[in-house]
Amino acid sequence: MPYPPQPAAACFGAIHVDVIAHATRPARRETSTPGVTETAPGGVATNVARTLVRLGISCALAGALGRDADGDRLAAELAREGISLGAVQRRDLPTGRYLAVHDPDGSLAAAVVDARITDTLDADALALDHPEIAAAGLWFAEANLPGAVLERIALAAGDRHLAADAVSIAKAPRLEAVLARLDLLVLNRAEAAALTGLPEAVPLSDHGERLAQRGVRALAISDGAAPLHWRDGTTQGSIAPRPCTIVDVTGAGDALIAGTLAALVRDRPLAQALETGLRAAECALGGSGAVPSGMTWPVVAGMDRD
Repeated sequence: MPYPPQPAAACFGAIHVDVIAHATRPARRETSTPGVTETAPGGVATNVARTLVRLGISCALAGALGRDADGDRLAAELAREGISLGAVQRRDLPTGRYLAVHDPDGSLAAAVVDARITDTLDADALALDHPEIAAAGLWFAEANLPGAVLERIALAAGDRHLAADAVSIAKAPRLEAVLARLDLLVLNRAEAAALTGLPEAVPLSDHGERLAQRGVRALAISDGAAPLHWRDGTTQGSIAPRPCTIVDVTGAGDALIAGTLAALVRDRPLAQALETGLRAAECALGGSGAVPSGMTWPVVAGMDRD
């Protein structure tokens, strides 16, 4: 499909600095651990926007940055990557930070996030009528945003395709009020249980059925290395992720979302789009950082190339 100069997608949510420490031996409490650190733009919405642009989809980002050095650096770097930032607020709070420690096998040992600037966003201040946002036919929102902001986004979405990510067990309930407006919900098994109230261990299809009863039009429930469950209306199925070497788990779920959305914008059906998303997640797991340099549309699309 042709890609217009205005954004094809808009992402709403967290914009912060990722500080990732890769330990050279398993991290232990109450002692220091040798390793190497790196910094990069982060936040679910930011990772999805960066990946969408890398996959050839023009994208605008809406969220908040502090009036500080971190905010200035992030704004400059994201603009260089081609993300439209006209709807990003600058606030008198510190720019968000995510600090993670990864063990040598790539697994997450510990993480702390300072998200005050996103947690306190005001729905009235969100620039939903900004031209860069209004032009996008696909909107993506994530549950790092306060519930009132998510409700405002859902109300303003109109006939746009609205996708959402549940983010975490603690934040998934923020989506309760907007489930019936979602065209696509992406979440994992634990987050699904937090929304459905069912025991976490029930089949993923049971969680999917309960969410569909609450109005979600389509969904994807991941389960680590086990098959992902998807549902689109009354049609459902599963897709097994391919085994892969894990270098860094940062942003793998965000890559799943971005790869899926990039394929949906190209009019792929959901099951095929999710296969693209899984290849994007595999690319993220196999590289360093949320958006590794090898993340390109030909790579994640496999043989199905434009």
